[in-house]
Amino acid sequence: MQTRRGFIAGASTLALSPTASFAQSQPPAELIAKAKAERQLVWYTGMVVSQVVRPLAEKFQAKYGVEVRYATTGDSDTVLKITSQARAGKMEVDLFDSPGTSIPPLSKAGLIEPFAPAALAKYASTFKPQSQLYSGIYALYLTTTYNTDLVKAAEAPKTYEDLLDPKWQGKMVWTDTRAISGPPGFIGNVLSVMGQDKGMAYLRELAKQKIVREPGNQRVILDKVISGQYAIGLMTYNHHAVISRAKEAPIAWVKMEPLVANLGVIALAKNAPHPNAAKLFLEFMFSDDGQKVIAEAGYPPGNPDVSPKDPSIGPVTGQFTSTLLAPEISSQESEPLAGWLKIYDELFK
Repeated sequence: MQTRRGFIAGASTLALSPTASFAQSQPPAELIAKAKAERQLVWYTGMVVSQVVRPLAEKFQAKYGVEVRYATTGDSDTVLKITSQARAGKMEVDLFDSPGTSIPPLSKAGLIEPFAPAALAKYASTFKPQSQLYSGIYALYLTTTYNTDLVKAAEAPKTYEDLLDPKWQGKMVWTDTRAISGPPGFIGNVLSVMGQDKGMAYLRELAKQKIVREPGNQRVILDKVISGQYAIGLMTYNHHAVISRAKEAPIAWVKMEPLVANLGVIALAKNAPHPNAAKLFLEFMFSDDGQKVIAEAGYPPGNPDVSPKDPSIGPVTGQFTSTLLAPEISSQESEPLAGWLKIYDELFK
């Protein structure tokens, strides 16, 4: 049985190595026929429509003739909609994706249908939990970024200890979110790597740096660093920095190891109205063809046979370690996140 601690994978285990190449197998003809008979599927998504959702939908529709209807929703809205539909006895959605936070409440409510796409066979265990409650589309990596107009590369902080330099006091920012992709995840990473006593001592010193808390997501924080409002951003996504840098924004990211890995996942709703179409879509999403769409959008794909568009953002091609904070620990009411939030409130608020 996997414990809560088991959902925090240490840095050494997340330096994923490439796996042997698997021959792609086609979905069973029976599944394809049933999916075509259902004609469509409904997908609740928080992913970027123009970059990822629409290209995936169009390629899937062109290949199988099954319509993909999608609606953009935040995680809290996804939970509310699915629970409301379940109470009404009329499920409208087939699939939903998430940065992880919707998995614990919907799992507890029994509203996720376990399913493991056959296309996941060659993926690392990181992306396919034993519960089969979700499948990992990609892992996103959170680290430190800095404004290259304000900070020279040689002077940028390279380690967690470098963040304690007095010259950074009041010049660092992070999002004031209570999720594992924000300050609580930073705290969890520090405690996981340094241990409780040393980690707490470090966090107390870091609190003296007066890190600014701003509302909004990681993209918002990165934009504030790009604009020069702050010199350094903490817990920002490395792929966001790469995308902005390609547009000549004054931003760079630091390989501050271990980075924090946050899974982007997708799951099948219980009593989905188009279960076969949804399963076929998942097989496509995790195939090489589907994952190439993910890579082209600038994300580091979970498929070991598909490289990121920019090799630096993935742990294998970019050669960095990370600590995985899995969806199972993303509930604010349960440990260890509840403990990290308490530390955040006591030291950084």
